[in-house]
Amino acid sequence: MNACILYLNKKRIEMIKLESDHMESKSWEKLKETDKWDFAEITKTLDSPNEVILVGESGLNMEYRRWLANHDRVLAKKLIAVIGSAIETKINPSVVSHFKEKYFRGRA
Repeated sequence: MNACILYLNKKRIEMIKLESDHMESKSWEKLKETDKWDFAEITKTLDSPNEVILVGESGLNMEYRRWLANHDRVLAKKLIAVIGSAIETKINPSVVSHFKEKYFRGRA
């Protein structure tokens, strides 16, 4: 399995990469509300997963999906789910396990 969960909110973006039984996490934070996200840097860090789930604020999910459609159509085609959420904290292990079981089980 080479999959990724990308959690987006106004102040923080967190990436959870799942490769077989290995899990890696990385996050980016905004210093100021007016700062713009560097979607190119974030996408490069994903390192070409086979499947991607976006979780987070609907407006930011849409903004990132639009960016993918214009700048990385290969990765845009690998989105298997976009889930709106108002979670204000980091993704916890139980949420990762839930998404892994629901979306990635049997797809490896």
